[in-house]
Amino acid sequence: MITSNDLTLIQQIVEQGSLTKAASSLYLTQSAVSHQLKDLENRIGMQIFDRINKKMLLTHAGRRIIQSAGIILPQLSRLNEDMLAYKKGKVSTLRISTECYTCYHWLPKVIAGLNSNIEKSEISIIAGATQRPMEYLLNGDLDVAIISEHPDHPAVHTSNLFSDNLVAVLPQRHPYATKKSLSASDFATEHLLTYDTNATHNHFSHEFFRETSPKTITRIQLTEAIVEMISAGMGVGIFATWVIAPYLKTKNIVSIPLQSPLRKRTWRAAYTDKTHPLIPLFIASVKEHMKG
Repeated sequence: MITSNDLTLIQQIVEQGSLTKAASSLYLTQSAVSHQLKDLENRIGMQIFDRINKKMLLTHAGRRIIQSAGIILPQLSRLNEDMLAYKKGKVSTLRISTECYTCYHWLPKVIAGLNSNIEKSEISIIAGATQRPMEYLLNGDLDVAIISEHPDHPAVHTSNLFSDNLVAVLPQRHPYATKKSLSASDFATEHLLTYDTNATHNHFSHEFFRETSPKTITRIQLTEAIVEMISAGMGVGIFATWVIAPYLKTKNIVSIPLQSPLRKRTWRAAYTDKTHPLIPLFIASVKEHMKG
């Protein structure tokens, strides 16, 4: 029988690249790790690693084990978190992430709305899920993904939250700052600052810039970094109105509508657990906040 300790052992060996480094990460001796690995291989009757040129390469069985470890261990971690939360008297925890964007300026008011309905809850932001929210959701590493796509998966439920528009964001002194709207051709001379690769965001960019592309493009992961660079006159960007709104009040930037039918998007809450007590409350709180 394979245990969670076995999964952790194999995962650490793969991540660390050697028995010595895995032993250090697990606070064990190398001989102890070697013994545990040999014991596991004896129990399942197969080799997990091939030793080739001092490298440890996963066998077919090993690849199957590491695949399951990536699913099972996060679930166990979540279970332990939930049990600890229950012990502390918290009703539930909620792990969220927003597709493409790394800003959560709206979250405090949403939490306040939640707390008006339920006192003991805990919300955590899973920043690593920003680029792959559906993957995290389906793997059980996320409770709610705020997305603009319409997922085609039978296990995923969605609820519409709000609609917004994509706008161009420019330095206040930019020559285009007084224009009423911008087309793709207006970006032909511009340095576009945008997020790392994301399927939905790329779909808009691909369609919008189908005939004319920006002069240069730089991809950056953090919203705040992009905004600071635009404010400093180092380029232009494209943001959703709900994301850029607070920065328009504090930074030397302006927003201009885009000439594209794709500029309007509907944001949805995607989730797999219909029985989670915090999800409907979270959805209601987000809707109320965005409506205001």
